[in-house]
Amino acid sequence: MAITKGSILCGLWIVSSAVSQDKPVKISFDALAEFSEKHSRIIQNIKEEFALTKTEKEIDLQWTNPTFNYSQEFVNEELDQYYTLNKQIEFPWVMSQRRKSWQSHLESAHYKMDALSRQFMYEVKYGYCKIKLLENQRQHLEILKEAIVNFSDVAESQFHEGNLSGIEQNLIQMSLLQITVNQQAIERKLQSVRNQWKINMGIDESSTIQLTSTIIFQPIEMASSEFYFSVLATTPGYLQREEKKNALEQRIKLEQKRLIPHFSVFGGSKHMGGNQGYIAGLSIPIPILNRNKANINREKTKHQIAVNKLGQVEDELRSNMKTVLFTIQNLEDLLKNMSEKMNNESTAVAGLISAYEEGWMSLTEMLNAIQIQRDGKQQYYEQLNLYYKNIFQLEEITGESLVTFLSQGENKL
Repeated sequence: MAITKGSILCGLWIVSSAVSQDKPVKISFDALAEFSEKHSRIIQNIKEEFALTKTEKEIDLQWTNPTFNYSQEFVNEELDQYYTLNKQIEFPWVMSQRRKSWQSHLESAHYKMDALSRQFMYEVKYGYCKIKLLENQRQHLEILKEAIVNFSDVAESQFHEGNLSGIEQNLIQMSLLQITVNQQAIERKLQSVRNQWKINMGIDESSTIQLTSTIIFQPIEMASSEFYFSVLATTPGYLQREEKKNALEQRIKLEQKRLIPHFSVFGGSKHMGGNQGYIAGLSIPIPILNRNKANINREKTKHQIAVNKLGQVEDELRSNMKTVLFTIQNLEDLLKNMSEKMNNESTAVAGLISAYEEGWMSLTEMLNAIQIQRDGKQQYYEQLNLYYKNIFQLEEITGESLVTFLSQGENKL
């Protein structure tokens, strides 16, 4: 089978549609928008959906073509022939109303594109932080496991020497098992989150990613609550619903004006037994059997649904804003306090083991202290994850960038 130029170009497009899987993909937090703009299929689909709406508008508002008609008849052994052109013409006030309806619909589609783009950036930013914090949790558990494994080797010798009871040896192994189970759970969750994030970003599933920014707690400068509630009516999600309502209002007016939506004109030549003449005419639909009431009622129902949904969106935005602001303010002081008290894992665990070896702590007390250390660190990462999730939600609502993170290396897009 011959290889055509088109097939080669198609192959190149498929290869370039996702990030190459041959080398690790390094991405910093600040490069997320630029990277996704180049590679994400989700972003491309959002733009294509808006472009499709613009095309649908152009299709609906384009002029209809005239029709050519030819007919003939025999009358008293004479051949009569007719050549006519027909053209349906929409009344100017109907066409004007259709344009107004489409303009509102197009603005609604534009706001929808903005809302989906903001939602996408919320998801990829939150996903970035989630991956990094899960990696931190995994590293934390590895340090604890390594320390307990080393201690377990010493305890094994003590057990055989008779200096450690079987119960105490079993406690050490159970503690080690708990950490292993937690590690596996973190690894499964990390795998799932990372794979979905790569799909969103347009990165090949088999590619290795390196997220180069360090995620640590940092407080943000926030405006007043009054300001955040005042901007709710300017968010793309709200404006999309508002413009959709306006478009349906225009649609009701359009259907009311379409009682007599158009008229048709025709004209041409007529040949009768060697004689030539002309024919012209006009036709207008008569609204006797159908006064377009069903279409008007349908658009009125759609409009009422849009009004209800707009009120629902407003209530949801206000409720969500209250939750987001409360959560951020509630967690900020807690995380600040926790960050100051989070010790280095290796130093903390080594100190606990040393205290046990020197007789200051029993084995049970030491293992309980290690568990507390593990649980405290896990709670810290979970609360930090929740903190940034709400910050990114606030960014989605306001369109502002509230936080960024330092990179450990150079970005490679």
